[in-house]
Amino acid sequence: MTYKNYFKTTSICLFVTFFTIISCNKSDDLNGTVDETLPETIDLTSLPFGGVGETQILIRNQGDPLPDFLSLWLCGLPSNGAGANNASDWTNTDGTWNYELKPQVEGNVTWNHIFDINLDGNGNRIITGNNLPDHPTGIFPIQPGTVAFQYDGNPNIISEQVINYTLPALPQIAQEANCVFFGPAGFSVTGAAIYHGASTLGTDAAAHEMLDRFGGHTDGTERYHYHFPSEDLQNHIHEHESGHAPLMGYMLDGFGIFGPYGENGELLTSADLDECHGHTHPVLWDGEMVDLYHYHWTYDFPYNIGCFKGTPQ
Repeated sequence: MTYKNYFKTTSICLFVTFFTIISCNKSDDLNGTVDETLPETIDLTSLPFGGVGETQILIRNQGDPLPDFLSLWLCGLPSNGAGANNASDWTNTDGTWNYELKPQVEGNVTWNHIFDINLDGNGNRIITGNNLPDHPTGIFPIQPGTVAFQYDGNPNIISEQVINYTLPALPQIAQEANCVFFGPAGFSVTGAAIYHGASTLGTDAAAHEMLDRFGGHTDGTERYHYHFPSEDLQNHIHEHESGHAPLMGYMLDGFGIFGPYGENGELLTSADLDECHGHTHPVLWDGEMVDLYHYHWTYDFPYNIGCFKGTPQ
C-alpha cells in the first residue's frame, strides 16, 4: 500500500452522501472573509463502514509498510481476536450503516473517578488516574435480555486501571509515522482511554461492537474506552456552539485530539485530514494559541487516529 496524502475524487464522493447541510448562508465579503453562520450536521443514519474500499484497515506485520489516507494503520492484530461481528440489522441497502438504528448498551452506572493532568515545568505533561470516567456508563457485562446482548455478549466488567504517562508538553512530529497498537492510543479529558477505530477482529469497532451512549465499552483488559465521538460524549466535555471544537484528550505521542469541528467551525471528515487523521494550524494549547499539529475525532472511520504522527510513549 503506497503512502498517499492527497485527495482522491472517489474518496471524497464517499463522504458527500452522509453530510447534510442545514443552512446555506455562507457568503464571502470583499475582503475574502467568510460568514461562519453555516451550521452543519452529520447524517448518523448513513455512515461509511471502515475497512471498505478506500477506507482500509492496514496491518504492518501483514505486509502494509506505510500508513495511507482515510485509513487506519495497525501494527498488528491479536491472535485471539474476539467481539461482535454482525452489523446486518443496521446496514443500509447502499452499504452504509445506521448509528441511530444500532442498539446501545443500557445503564447509567457512576464511578469513583480519579484523573489528573499536570505540567511538571520540565517540558512534560504528566497524566495519572484510574481510567474510570467522570460520566455514567452502560452496564457491563452486557446484560442478558437486553437488545445489545443479542448482538454482543461482551462478558467483561469495568475495573480500575493504572494511568501514569509522561508525555511531551510540546510534542514534535516524528521523521516517520508510527503504527497504532491495541490498547490505549490516548486518554480523554474524561479520564478514560481512547482506542483506535478497529476491533480485535480487524473490523470497524464503532459499527460492529455494542457501545453505550458515550461511545464506549470495556474489553478483556476490563478497561473502559471510547471508539466513537457520540453527542453525549462531546456535550459532556464541552457542548460545541461555534468555531473550533474543544480539546477532548491527548494521544500517546503528546498531540491533542479535538472534536469534529475545524478552524472555522466546519464539520470535518477524514477526507479533510492527513493519513494520521490530523492537521496543523493554531489551536489553544495550555492557555496559548500555538501553531501545532493535532488530531480530530470525526464521525467517519477511522474516527480518531490513523497513525501516530509523533512518537508514542
